[in-house]
Amino acid sequence: MPSQFLGLNTGLSGLNYFQNVLNTTSHNISNVNTKGYSRQEVLSSAASPLNIVASYGMMGTGVSATSIERQRNAFYDVKYWKANSTYNKYNVEQDNLKQLQTYINEIGGNSGYTKWIGMLSNALQDVADNPSDYTTRISYTLTADSFTDMINEMAVNFQRTQKNINDEIELAVSEINGLAKQIYELTQQIIGVELSGANANDLRDKRGVCIDKLSEYTTVEVEEHTIMFGAGKDAVESHAEAMSIRINGVILVDEMEYNELMVVPRSELFNQNDVEGLVDIYWKNADGSAGESFRPTQELGKLAGLFDIRDGNNKEGFSGTLVAKTDIPPTAKIELAKPLHVDKLNLPSQGTITINGRDYYYDGWEAAYDADGYMNNFTFLNMTMKDSKGVEITAEIPDGAIGYPGSIGANNSTKGIPYYQAQLNEMVRTFSRYMNELTNHGVDAKGEPGTDMFTALDIYGNDYVLKNTMTGAGILSSTEASYYKLTALNWELNSAWKTQPDKVVVSYAEDIEQGDVEARPIIDKIIFGMTDPSMFTQGTLAQFMQAMTTNMAVDIMKMQVFTDNHDDIRYTIDNQRKSVSGVDQNEEASNLVKFENLYNLSSKVISILNEVYDKLINQTGV
Repeated sequence: MPSQFLGLNTGLSGLNYFQNVLNTTSHNISNVNTKGYSRQEVLSSAASPLNIVASYGMMGTGVSATSIERQRNAFYDVKYWKANSTYNKYNVEQDNLKQLQTYINEIGGNSGYTKWIGMLSNALQDVADNPSDYTTRISYTLTADSFTDMINEMAVNFQRTQKNINDEIELAVSEINGLAKQIYELTQQIIGVELSGANANDLRDKRGVCIDKLSEYTTVEVEEHTIMFGAGKDAVESHAEAMSIRINGVILVDEMEYNELMVVPRSELFNQNDVEGLVDIYWKNADGSAGESFRPTQELGKLAGLFDIRDGNNKEGFSGTLVAKTDIPPTAKIELAKPLHVDKLNLPSQGTITINGRDYYYDGWEAAYDADGYMNNFTFLNMTMKDSKGVEITAEIPDGAIGYPGSIGANNSTKGIPYYQAQLNEMVRTFSRYMNELTNHGVDAKGEPGTDMFTALDIYGNDYVLKNTMTGAGILSSTEASYYKLTALNWELNSAWKTQPDKVVVSYAEDIEQGDVEARPIIDKIIFGMTDPSMFTQGTLAQFMQAMTTNMAVDIMKMQVFTDNHDDIRYTIDNQRKSVSGVDQNEEASNLVKFENLYNLSSKVISILNEVYDKLINQTGV
């Protein structure tokens, strides 16, 4: 026979249950705007009944709250992390390309290259109208010098952006390490709670927010598995689950430990105009040293986007095949698959070349060129390498490396800063060569041989003498004066032209010898050169610049489309997540009223039973 107080206990179970439900509902309402919070629900089952088989069978004993579960669909989490990584990759590329575009728009606007090319053409026409007038010559040289300054400024701005991106990469690595530590600590707390049989709902939500943030930076692979008690056939499942996160194929966090990334500055440049101190990412060893390389461009996320813009060369990086080597002195001869013109040459004079997966350092190079300035064989000189202890020693290139690839940096398909810097270098060299060949065939106002119109300063502050360099076939050295030495960073008008107007070349020797100070055949050819469609593959100087700006605009538009598409995808998936785990204010308000009524009914049950017991005990004397 059941206890006389069974009904009271049954009512009490309902009271306790609905009290828990009201508390949970209150918790949901309090966190309606909390990022990453998952709606919680109290699960219940009928309490164990009393077995009264001898009379009328089983009698119910009320309700039991079995657990408080958070409403979450792991499938949507996985989809969201992938979409979030993809969106952030394209978004960061778009933002940084727009930053570069501001510099090109600056030269494409009222104070940009269109204006300066027009001003240069007008100054040339003034000289043509008054060849012997020093005032027009001074105006001409000032305008030409300002044009070079504008190109210098743009190249410097590109370098500045590259440096800023490099700083962002370092900050991103620091953020990833901080998230890894936080996820590990939360995982330990979650395991501790769940091993006791409880649910770590809020801790799991906090960890989920960290993983969401981590997916902004790189692709994440998350796996959970049940922790087992015992081993082999005797193993039984616990209530707790361990989690591991992989990035770039390597475990970042698991239940045992968390790993960290580190940045290591490059000791050498990969591209001629790269800013110094660019970093690469490695896994940090236990002793603090750099371990295995982390390759962000193989993944998605902000890191991949930052590396794409910082290092992107449109797959035009230096690469070829090792065809010969010497041991004393140590050299390596690399043959290119496709000939390269000196105007497009972008490799540093000193740097690192990777041959068959091994890094070697060189302090110079030589290349054979043909009569048109094309090269397909480079010999890297005085090569060294690092031994197993990190000590730099004389390079030892194995014989078996012959026929294997050799490259400088990585071939990245994105048109990033190195690509546009190389484009500016090509413009500077091609335009300078065209104009210098004209001025070198003339004479100045005193009848002295003409000099280069455009050049750059060497380390001693003197103009490089480019006259007659690379005429016919020959050998180009990284240390000699050549058009390779001209870059968008150092390009300028000949120093003598700036200070001595009589050095400006407008005539041929025979004109001066005949006393014809008004002769202007060189100026006429320079004027034609400003609109010569054969100067560049793209056409004239202005058309070359327009092609560069158009390429960037097209890439920005493409990134804009990708960014918008993946933002929509991310938004849709997040809404799907929220449809399961989000807190709906109206629904919770309805629940609050519903569970309040049920709580009151349970209270009413106890109140009525109290009256029954009072009647039974106090008034009947039982």
